[in-house]
Amino acid sequence: MGTEKETNLKTLLSKNPKNVIITSKYLTSLGISHDLQKRYEKNGWLKRLSQGAYITLGDSASLDGAIYALQKQLNLSIHIGGISALNNYYGITHNISYSDKNTQLFGFRSEKLPKWFKTLYGINTQLNCTTFLPKDIGLVEIQTGDFKIKVSTLERAVLEMLYLVPEKIMPNEAYQIIELLITVKPKEFQLLLEKCSSVKVKRLFLYLAELSDHSWFKRLDLSKIDLGKGVREITKGGKHNSKYNIIIGNVKNI
Repeated sequence: MGTEKETNLKTLLSKNPKNVIITSKYLTSLGISHDLQKRYEKNGWLKRLSQGAYITLGDSASLDGAIYALQKQLNLSIHIGGISALNNYYGITHNISYSDKNTQLFGFRSEKLPKWFKTLYGINTQLNCTTFLPKDIGLVEIQTGDFKIKVSTLERAVLEMLYLVPEKIMPNEAYQIIELLITVKPKEFQLLLEKCSSVKVKRLFLYLAELSDHSWFKRLDLSKIDLGKGVREITKGGKHNSKYNIIIGNVKNI
């Protein structure tokens, strides 16, 4: 084992945040070959969690630490969003019982989770790859332990939640959550709605926000939001709302 290589790894480990996964692909990009990685593992410098994923001995890998690796080491846009971001970072859903308890991840359509992530976290997470929102707006860095990860802003998380209605989130669950949105940034919603390509999401959001009678709803400029054409069915057997041209059941009937 070369002294220079040892020094490089020691420097890497000393600078690496605690409790984050170190990917094999990242180590390779730094000039640390697979053979060297195995040697460092054998010597106790690294602990292998799954094929392609290591951690510094003595650390423990959280989901946030895995997300850090996806974003910072693998340059993926995958992030915690939707109802999971609303619950974990904004305290919106703590008192609401919703049907899908998996942590909702969002990424761009072509992105995939590496095998090590699926092995370690796949049973409790669900990746939704879409292009209905641009990947470079509506994200914020939050501090978690010794490092930061990107997560959805409250406003983006709401639209991501609505993207999963009714397949994974029930319309009445979404309504309960939107009822709680007392403090939001209307300008953030305006930007996201103008950039959003999902007609269903836009119409459903405006319908539920107006139904909730929030004061911030009046600050949205609906004339700049493209609501498309044709009817969108949210709930089979529901009633037609002519203003937003959606078919939806009684979301207040809980």
